[in-house]
Amino acid sequence: MASGTILHLNLVGLMAAVEEGLDPGLRGRPFAIGNVGRNRPVCLDLSPEAHRAGLRRGMSLDYAHRQLRELVIKEARPGLYERADAELFRIASIFSPLVERAGTGHLFVDFRGTRGLWGEAVDGVAKLRREILEKTGLLPVLALASTKTVSKVATRVMRPTGFIALEEGEERGLLRRQPVELLPGIGPLLRDRLRMLEIEEIGALGDLDELSARALGPRGPALRDRAALLEASAVDPEPPERRRISGSVTLEPDSADPEFLARALRKLASDLGFSMRREGLAAGRLGLRLGFSDGEASTASVRLSRPLLRDDELGGAIGPLLARARTRRSRVRSLGLELSEFASAGPELDLFTPMEARMGRLQGALDAVRRRYGTDAIGSAGGLALPQATGALAQALAKVRA
Repeated sequence: MASGTILHLNLVGLMAAVEEGLDPGLRGRPFAIGNVGRNRPVCLDLSPEAHRAGLRRGMSLDYAHRQLRELVIKEARPGLYERADAELFRIASIFSPLVERAGTGHLFVDFRGTRGLWGEAVDGVAKLRREILEKTGLLPVLALASTKTVSKVATRVMRPTGFIALEEGEERGLLRRQPVELLPGIGPLLRDRLRMLEIEEIGALGDLDELSARALGPRGPALRDRAALLEASAVDPEPPERRRISGSVTLEPDSADPEFLARALRKLASDLGFSMRREGLAAGRLGLRLGFSDGEASTASVRLSRPLLRDDELGGAIGPLLARARTRRSRVRSLGLELSEFASAGPELDLFTPMEARMGRLQGALDAVRRRYGTDAIGSAGGLALPQATGALAQALAKVRA
């Protein structure tokens, strides 16, 4: 029986892998990549040896060095890691037109229809692996399966290196026995909840009935379907920078109050930001459309100096954009917001300051609450101050398209 055609390529610890490839003297030694020169530099990536010694990403470099005196510290070189990530994509695109970016150092490649070029999918992957090693010196972990879910879980089982090609009859057995936290979409909070319910393996999650799945929260049925191999999304080669996430809301009643409009717009930006982060993206451009009571409209847009990820960052960009769009004194009836020109929001290339790291953890906690209880379960204090008449905001359906 032949294997599937969908490959997940996972280059574990891209920063450390690149540095080790350039400096063979680092092999077998504990080392950390850090944002040296910041007020409070932190570990951005670690070698396997440093990780086994108990160090973790996000630790301050001073603390990490005190814990492990032989630790070698290397200054981060973001441009170098970005070029390595781009080279992985370029090489993969030689072997198939269906290549999807899934975060820094992560790719999905569909070998469907390439038999005439490379032979069976497993042979094509072997050639791809050799090409990556020859051109970059890097050895990612690779898994070939019939769905993105199975191939991604398999690379998490196999990492940090290796290649496995699963036949269709093997996939369900492999998936069922794995810890539930290896399933894409399950973070620490949901993992702990599942364990309280004695759901510790992916197979147990896939066996839930509809009522039990819904009890897990809004995404429970979708995660149950993923665990049961009932969900199989296709490899999407559309680059993130060409995608759009947009939403609109009609105000009840119309308003010309700038503070009210800003709060309503921040609420809409928060909803769209949640959808964006679930896809692992960060926005590089914002577009705003105001619809006025007399039927006229005005627009404004801004290309950001860097991609924005968190709600507080998006909210900070809203004020100036709203001021530019409000070219008339008429009351505003509707607000429309579009996020675009996306970049990957993968943590590998983010040079976080300690404050940014804390804000990132806070955003993750807020999103976990929204996933479990819905997008209106928690929000900013400014949103709570909205007048009662804006209840339509909470019920408005964001028109999200990808």
